Amino acid sequence: MTDTVPLLPIRERIKDLNTKAYYLLVALSFVYRTDSGSRLLKSAFTLTAITAVLPVQDYIESVPWLERFRALKVIFLGVALLLTVFWIWEVGTTVH
Repeated sequence: MTDTVPLLPIRERIKDLNTKAYYLLVALSFVYRTDSGSRLLKSAFTLTAITAVLPVQDYIESVPWLERFRALKVIFLGVALLLTVFWIWEVGTTVH
């Protein structure tokens, strides 16, 4: 028998997802509107957006599976951080 994760009330959950989606659209609109962003930065933002907005807790009811997906999200955010650091390093070396 597996434990289940209690969900937030529907109004709070919708508000939470709406806030995430808003910040996602703002961030991605700045990156994709200009051609100055490199592929590294666009990949990092896209990976972060997918990780942050993906409503895993709405579809997974098992606590062990939810913990696995949360660990996977942390790994994705780590990869996004590395891509951002590589982008900063790339921009720093091309300016000089």
